[in-house]
Amino acid sequence: MTNATAWRFGPLDTWFFREARGFDTSGSQELNSLFPPPARTLAGAIRTLIGEQQGVDWKRFAQDGEYADLKDWIGAGDDLGALRLTGPYPLWQGARLYPAPLHLLAKGKEYRWLTPGAPVACDLGTVRLPALEAPLPGAKPLEQVWLTGADLRQVLNGKAPNQVFRAGDLYDEEPRLGIARDNRQRTGIDGLLYQTRHLRPHDGLAIGAEVRGLPSALQPVRGMTRFGGEGRSSAVTVTAAPAPLPVPAPDGQRLLLLLLTPADFGSDWFPPGFRPQQHHGLTVWCGDLHGIPLILHSAVIGKAAREGGWNLLRQQSRPVKSLIPAGSVFFCSIEGDPRHAVQALHGQHIGHDTALGRGELAVGLWRMKEKDET
Repeated sequence: MTNATAWRFGPLDTWFFREARGFDTSGSQELNSLFPPPARTLAGAIRTLIGEQQGVDWKRFAQDGEYADLKDWIGAGDDLGALRLTGPYPLWQGARLYPAPLHLLAKGKEYRWLTPGAPVACDLGTVRLPALEAPLPGAKPLEQVWLTGADLRQVLNGKAPNQVFRAGDLYDEEPRLGIARDNRQRTGIDGLLYQTRHLRPHDGLAIGAEVRGLPSALQPVRGMTRFGGEGRSSAVTVTAAPAPLPVPAPDGQRLLLLLLTPADFGSDWFPPGFRPQQHHGLTVWCGDLHGIPLILHSAVIGKAAREGGWNLLRQQSRPVKSLIPAGSVFFCSIEGDPRHAVQALHGQHIGHDTALGRGELAVGLWRMKEKDET
C-alpha cells in the first residue's frame, strides 16, 4: 500500500542547512543556516535512509541500470520516481507549524491586514496594490514567524492569532569557526578559515514532512540518518500521516491563496499559465489552477527564497533557484461555485517541482473595503 506517512526528523545535535551563497562569495565568509531546510535536503535524507535500510551500494546505484526497481520508487538525482513530498515544515511538540501569511502585519500584539487597495497606475498597469485596511504606524510583516493550525485558520478568516512562534522561540543560533584540513598531513590548511551559523533546536522542535507514493514495506519505522550540512545525525520516526488542515467554508467569490511551502514559478511572480488581461479597466492576471479559473487581483510576496545545494549523484553544485517564499498570498476571485473551488485548491500544490512539496496551498478569504469595490 502507498498511504501517506509522516516523517519526523528529531535533532541529535545542531542543524546546519546552508544558504545558497558560496564561501568564496559571501563577503564576511560567514554562512547562515536556512530554516526550515530546503526541500531537496529533506528528499535526500529520506532517500538515503530508505536506500541504506535496503543495503544499497551507492557507487553501484549511481550507475545506469543498477537498482532499477528501487529507482522506480525513490528515483535518482533530480528524478524522484514515485516519491511525492509535502513539506518540509517545523514540528513543535509533535504538531505542524505553518508560516504566518505575509498580508498579516503586527506591532506588538496589534495586527493589521493588507488587502487590495484603490487602483493606482504603475509599471504593471492600473492595478490594486496591497494596502493596509487601517493605519498602524510601525507595523511589520511576520517574516520567519509560524502559527499553529488553529491560529492559521483564524488568520485566514480575518481574525488575529492567539499566539505566534518566532525564530527565537524555536531555536538558538550558534556561530562556528572552522578550518580546512589536509588529511594526509593531519594539519590545517593556511588561509582556509570559514564561519558558519548553526541552529540549536529547543526541546520540542523537529522537522516534519509527509511522504506519498511509496509502499509501506519500503519505509522504515525508525532510524538514523545524516541530515543537512556537515552530516549531522537526526533520529527519524515514521508514522501514519495526521489529518490535513480543515477545508474552510467559503463566503463569497473572493479566495486568498496562501503558500505553505516555497513555490517555483520560473521567472514570474504569478503562477505558470496566468496572463495579464483588462478587467473593469484594471490589469489583472487570469489562469487556471487545478481546473479552477481564477482572476488574480493582487499579491503580497516576500523576499525570494534562494536554494542551491549539492548533487550527490553528479558530485557538483546545483544551480541556484529563486523561489516564491512560503507565506506569500494571492488575492483571487472566481466566477463559479466557491465550495467546489475551495475543495479543488485547498491542500494542493502549484508551480514546478511539486513532487518536492513546492507550492503547497491553503485557501482563505479576503474582503475589499466598500469604497474600493468595483
